Amino acid sequence: MKLNAGGLSSLIVGREKEIQTLKTYINFGQHTVIVAPRRYGKTTLANKVLDDLKDEYLIVKLDIFEATNIEEICDLYLNAIYSSIGIVNFLHKAKESIFNLLDNFNLSYEVEGIKLGYEISKEQDINKKIQKTFNFADKFARLTSKKMIVFIDEFGDIEKFGQDFIKKLRSYMQTHKNTIYIFAGSQTSIINNIFLNKENAFFNFASLMNIEMLEYDKTINFLKNLKIDNKTFSDDAIEQLYTNTKFHPFYLIKTIQESFIKALLDSQEIVQLKHIEYGTKKILDDNNAYFESIWQKVNHKKYKGSIFKAYCKNNNEIKNLKMNSSYKSQLTKELKMESLLSNDLKSTDPFLCIWLKG
Repeated sequence: MKLNAGGLSSLIVGREKEIQTLKTYINFGQHTVIVAPRRYGKTTLANKVLDDLKDEYLIVKLDIFEATNIEEICDLYLNAIYSSIGIVNFLHKAKESIFNLLDNFNLSYEVEGIKLGYEISKEQDINKKIQKTFNFADKFARLTSKKMIVFIDEFGDIEKFGQDFIKKLRSYMQTHKNTIYIFAGSQTSIINNIFLNKENAFFNFASLMNIEMLEYDKTINFLKNLKIDNKTFSDDAIEQLYTNTKFHPFYLIKTIQESFIKALLDSQEIVQLKHIEYGTKKILDDNNAYFESIWQKVNHKKYKGSIFKAYCKNNNEIKNLKMNSSYKSQLTKELKMESLLSNDLKSTDPFLCIWLKG
């Protein structure tokens, strides 16, 4: 595969199966939850699929993380709905002059849709505003006679707004016939609680897609055929890429980027082992504050840090830890719930493990 350097930023490696699965769910009209730790490429995967489907569907993107209160969620959602037909920052433009905005559109459904959104934006009763906003997406899709895909990123953050709000959303969304919902979340325990706990409002509302590390064989094949501005990667560089990144999506691409830049500066035609090591060190240095914050959260409880370090090495290390087995199991479960360990008890962040080795 031949790329120029600019193509690295949007590169998606070895997600063909996930892309096809998500597209199939969407074509079935099935709501879906993409679950994976941070930096596994959930948003990149969703954006790739949505970009492929933009001619067939209205595309709406909402990031819950950006909102600090429920009213902000409503405003962000209204703006996102209008962005699907090319009206960027709708609320600001409508506030300045709704008449000027209307003059730019001739189709009856667009004019009616703009009027409806403007009325919602002026709603003072927050409960009515929530209802009108979240029902508006389906109504707007019906007006345009086109199905809508609503991608809600970092959906686990919805819990900070309370169970009453979550119940309201479910009650509205379950009636929608013209809208397909794609959720994404990195807090595995929270997402599982929202969608798999039968006591919660969203129980069985959507199919779950768990995103794992990149497949070894496909990624190796990709790297062996990769050329960036005619630079290739040596076999030992590729081997070191796997050793360091475990083919974690974010770290793989970042290491490729930094290694390529170093090879370019060194006037080398081939990206070598030394360039991979340089790129790895740079990423560790650049992310030092991030690793510090994660480690402080892990290490605040007695033995929890020791357990995580042991899993970073291998499962034999954890067996050798001399501590109460039930407490060990409890802390291991916590690490899994916090998405620091995968279901097969491997670290979800290989660079955190390298960082811990010093």
